Amino acid sequence: MKVSLSNFRSRSRFGFTMIELLMIVTIIGLMALIMLPRIRVDNVSVDTAARAVSMSMMVAQRDAVSRQQNVIVAFDTAAHTVRTVWDVNNNGVMDSGERAHPFLLPEKVIIGRPSAVPKLGGPGEVASVSRSTDKGPYFIMQRNGAMDRSEVMYFTTPRSMGSGPDHDVRAVAIARATGRTVWYKWNGSVWRRG
Repeated sequence: MKVSLSNFRSRSRFGFTMIELLMIVTIIGLMALIMLPRIRVDNVSVDTAARAVSMSMMVAQRDAVSRQQNVIVAFDTAAHTVRTVWDVNNNGVMDSGERAHPFLLPEKVIIGRPSAVPKLGGPGEVASVSRSTDKGPYFIMQRNGAMDRSEVMYFTTPRSMGSGPDHDVRAVAIARATGRTVWYKWNGSVWRRG
């Protein structure tokens, strides 16, 4: 049986050659290099922190109401962690035997607000009486689902804190009566709901 050269060529055209595959991979790589600087990793990290804190407060509220015991949400600014502590004896203190669940904030996120960014409530935002330890602030989610106080927590990056671009700033507003949280983004001129 004779195989003609034209039959061989037509059969081999159904797949890709190695050179064609290498060209496609190279083009995809070049497109990724062009687009990568446009992706803001710091922005995503601060968004993740704001969402995680909001979710942590929501879980704490659910547990406080369902178990009928206070739940403490404590921030450790040095270790970049948020701990949820089930306050079994409802004394408002994180005792050593009480169950705790920590989670890490993203590495480049710090708690604070650059001075160039106005407060969420404007210049008249009232600072509440904060509860804090030597590691950072903490909140008590009460058994009725209310928070012990209203507060606004700010999250940013070291770059934004030190005279960098100020659009990496987020605020998490915690309502006292309902224990609900809403987070906001600073877009460079106004706060927008996240």
